[in-house]
Amino acid sequence: SCFAMIRPLMAERSTAGKLGLLGSTGAGKTTLFSKLTEIEYSRAIAASGRTITGTVRIEDPRLHQMHEVEGSHKKLVAPLLEIMDGPAIPLSPEEKRDLPNALPHFRECDGYLVVLKSYAGGDPKAELEAIRNELFLADVESMERRIEKLRGDVKRALPNREELKKELATFEQMSDAIMGGDTTVLANLTPEDEGRLRGYQFYSRKPIIPLINLSEMDLGKKTDELSACIKLETELLEMDPQERDSFMGDYGLEKLILPDLPVLLYDRLGFQTFVTVGDKDVTAWHLRKGATAFEAAGRIHTDLQKGFINCEAVPFGEWEGHKDYHQARARGKFRVEGREGLMQDFDVVHVKFNV
Repeated sequence: SCFAMIRPLMAERSTAGKLGLLGSTGAGKTTLFSKLTEIEYSRAIAASGRTITGTVRIEDPRLHQMHEVEGSHKKLVAPLLEIMDGPAIPLSPEEKRDLPNALPHFRECDGYLVVLKSYAGGDPKAELEAIRNELFLADVESMERRIEKLRGDVKRALPNREELKKELATFEQMSDAIMGGDTTVLANLTPEDEGRLRGYQFYSRKPIIPLINLSEMDLGKKTDELSACIKLETELLEMDPQERDSFMGDYGLEKLILPDLPVLLYDRLGFQTFVTVGDKDVTAWHLRKGATAFEAAGRIHTDLQKGFINCEAVPFGEWEGHKDYHQARARGKFRVEGREGLMQDFDVVHVKFNV
């Protein structure tokens, strides 16, 4: 498969984050899960009603380009994204009666890929709206439980009573707004309110990435959201390239979505990459967008963070414009970042530190 090229020199890193696959019954999320993680479909489907996790390597084309230039004999290390599949989200009144609430399984995820069915009478827009509503309702339930506890606490002579009062006011305001149909309230919080919410895993505050699962009949139709015919693409990716190209021509498909999906999901979840080039390896490290050089140093090793002096970063464009990392660096094509300096996507870095 395209996700399993032979990579004897590819090594693993700790996972960047966890992505939950959400969808209604029959939306195609387990087929997608199986393809992304290379876990056999029969095993994934056997986990029905429970959760199953796997990982996918984030193999940005830029990383392969670097590996070839810096030495394909070196070990190549790519970030990993954990993918979690679980029970379908019940949407109809009958399903809600018969199926258990699936959402708690997904609370720890960093974001969600929502697989939407556009065949067999599926309405992706309505389905996305319904799943968003389920997320908001689950959040309101959590808020109401917290409100109930806080109302009891503020009546007691606790040392942090004033802070608890403010927290109660924040939760009441959010709950009232969402119940009144204003779901923007969670996106427009003050820094103080943000601080009070730290630690609460609200579903609706995490990135939600819709993916419309098309029927073969609908291929080529323009959609507002990301879209693919998951079953067809899965079958095409099993073929040898020449045969695949011929079939893609028959279907009028210029490009497949699934091979590039992991890189896109990593980006939409808010991650970026920086690279270190060693004598024996080319390593890509995950980092949150907006992270500092100091945080990047800590990602490599705690010792680098403890003795951090600064970070030399060769931008990817400069790396590409020169023969390799050492050439770009020798010609002074790097910027020096202190503790607060921001990292850019695909910076090639060298951290200076005191032991």
